[in-house]
Amino acid sequence: MLSDKQHGLLRDILDSAAMIRSYLNGVSQNAFMSNPEKQDAVLRRFEIIGEASSRLAPETQAFFPGLPFRQMRGMRNIIAHDYGDVDLDQVWLTASGNDLMALITALQSFFDSVEGACEI
Repeated sequence: MLSDKQHGLLRDILDSAAMIRSYLNGVSQNAFMSNPEKQDAVLRRFEIIGEASSRLAPETQAFFPGLPFRQMRGMRNIIAHDYGDVDLDQVWLTASGNDLMALITALQSFFDSVEGACEI
């Protein structure tokens, strides 16, 4: 079973991914590109996702073989260290496309199963 710390990191990833989706609900790509506040909010949440991913133990990552933890860390590193080179088109595609929904779905299913097991 996973430690409380590992659960917390997974929850941080899930919460941040869900926040990104809520920030972009009803927002077009053009609106995102012209709104620095939306960009900052989404980028901050991607930083959290990447940082939390970097702290996950290999055993925790093994529960989710389909999730791109290395790419999550890489995106965070670009945002944090090469902020002048952030490709907002790529950020938009990641935030609004299937990648983020796959992350949310996988982690929500995990938490649903863990919470369901605790009720027994």
